[in-house]
Amino acid sequence: MIKYLSTLLIGVLLLNSSAYANESTEHDSLEKELAYLAAERKVVVTASKMEEHVDKTVATTTVITQDDIAHIGARNLLDVLRLVPGIGITQTQFGWREIEVRGVKTGLSEKVQIMLNGHPLDHNLQNAGSAWVYDDLPVDTIKRVEVVRGPGSALYGANAFLAVINIITQNAKDLNGLQTSAGWGSFDTQQYRASWGKQFKNTAEAALHFNFTDTNGINSPIPADSLSVQGLNSSAPGKSQLTEGRYDLEWQLGYQDFKLDGRYINKKAGTFFGAASILSDNRTQQDYNDYFLRLSRIWKIKDNFTVDTQLFHDYFSYDNLWQVAPTQFIRSGLQDTRTGGEIQANYHFSDAQTLISGFSYAKEQQGNLIDEAGSDPARLTPTLTTTEERIRNRWGVYLEDVWDPLKSVRLTLGARYDRYNDFGGTFNPRMGFNWEFIKNYSLKFSYGTAYRAPAFGELGLANNPILLGNPMLKPEEVKTFETGIIAHPVAGLTTQATYYHSAINQIISQVPVQSTISKYENSGSVIAEGVELEARYDFDGNLQGSYISANHVLQHSVQLGRQLADVPQHRTNLTALWAFDNTWSSFAHVLIKDSTSRNLGDTRQDVPGYALLDLGLLGKNMFGKKVDISFNVYNLFDKRYYDPASTSLNFIGDYQMAGRAFFGHVSLKF
Repeated sequence: MIKYLSTLLIGVLLLNSSAYANESTEHDSLEKELAYLAAERKVVVTASKMEEHVDKTVATTTVITQDDIAHIGARNLLDVLRLVPGIGITQTQFGWREIEVRGVKTGLSEKVQIMLNGHPLDHNLQNAGSAWVYDDLPVDTIKRVEVVRGPGSALYGANAFLAVINIITQNAKDLNGLQTSAGWGSFDTQQYRASWGKQFKNTAEAALHFNFTDTNGINSPIPADSLSVQGLNSSAPGKSQLTEGRYDLEWQLGYQDFKLDGRYINKKAGTFFGAASILSDNRTQQDYNDYFLRLSRIWKIKDNFTVDTQLFHDYFSYDNLWQVAPTQFIRSGLQDTRTGGEIQANYHFSDAQTLISGFSYAKEQQGNLIDEAGSDPARLTPTLTTTEERIRNRWGVYLEDVWDPLKSVRLTLGARYDRYNDFGGTFNPRMGFNWEFIKNYSLKFSYGTAYRAPAFGELGLANNPILLGNPMLKPEEVKTFETGIIAHPVAGLTTQATYYHSAINQIISQVPVQSTISKYENSGSVIAEGVELEARYDFDGNLQGSYISANHVLQHSVQLGRQLADVPQHRTNLTALWAFDNTWSSFAHVLIKDSTSRNLGDTRQDVPGYALLDLGLLGKNMFGKKVDISFNVYNLFDKRYYDPASTSLNFIGDYQMAGRAFFGHVSLKF
């Protein structure tokens, strides 16, 4: 594979070496493109549900553009998020990816709200996390990713707890024709994409995206001591290999002021770690289906008054078969749906003030519960005592005022009230200001609260003989204030320093009630505080298009008087882009992660920290701006590093993550 990719890359280099005519025209074109890309990076919509400059918003925001994604050689969404200050990615022994935000993480990432084109994707009602399906989302169709750190419930309601991640994909105007791409790499990884978009006389538009991804996993060894604890011979074939395959279809259809959009995903996976991954017949299979359908329209009442309306239907289901011993199988499954609508009014009093208000309603249902066990996967016995359908109704109302009393000052004030039929109501405000006290120097401050609603699984709406639900649960709460400064001390240099302090209360956790039985309770609290430092310098002149950047986080998250387990206190990202000319550029990324402590009662040594180096080469707009090609190497020095495994699940040794890996990518425009 590597030989073929290298041959292809050399051939493109030779063909492209003769295409340097009209240099002055190309230079002008490059300057226009760079100006456009710079503008893309400076605009955000997610922070306040309105378009505003990143430097003006009161929220702590990072924007990753399509150009950024291409340069870093991202294979999926998590590759993009790794570069964002305050965000870390780890993987559990089951293969689930965890998104850590500001020193806080959970196995299901349910405290992070992921959205697609502004639509929340948390329609897994059993645990509220959407990372299960969207962790390996392909990036070829992404136009930009907006990451807003801090509480977002004042605008977005449930689960916008630690951060909101809004994935914005290409529309008909962005595509303007047919685009295809393909990628191949280590671990038998392959990705294919086809996109088409067209506008029809300003009255209709259509955009379609199809993605397919398949991989055989990272193929790392399972520690021998873990095998012996599970009663297996340490000479058994121990490999942590999570096979994954997915395909998805996204559509954006518009006629006049109406728009119909959505996305369907089917994802299948094996198992990553533990006894099931080393059994000879390998019959473990995870099967997920996820889609949403949304009909929306923007009504223009006056030039300064618009109303956004939408109706939506969300669907999530899984049917998983796990082989937990040579002659022991369990099967679990369910089906979740969410149907509702939202209306939002946007009134622009003037260029200096905008008022946004809205109302939302949703009905959530869970049914088709499956819980079976037995020695033969074809003849499993039901273990559920009830398959009753579960229903939840909720509504919310919100109001936000964005006002510039002076040209140098922005004030934001907002609040939202949500009401659930099963646990009651919750009120969440947000307020802040942004003050450019000296030209190119801005001071920011904000305060807000957020909530994470109890999931169906936690309320006890599915049976579990050793983990009891609790219908009396209240939502988790967080109160956060942050302050920071953004500075542009010299041309091309942007720096930012942010301090945050979060108090998390009513944490939903598993509390032992008998020797082998636990129950969900609102128990415990966490104080998370830290400093995020960011800097980026964009070169000018002959090096235009090149940049260097760095971000560093110092985070201290405490529960019961001790640092949270599995979370580093320091993490650093160093990146550099070198543009050789209008076509070719190289990219380097260094991730430095501090060591992480163990859970209370785990006497093992801390998980060691590590440093990883990734390199990439990108050729853009070749052969009449029709071809892009890239080649990336991850973990160049084949560093051996580990994510932690819990002793409570009989995994004594930590498991090794991916060594050196390669990925090549070709994109064509027609």
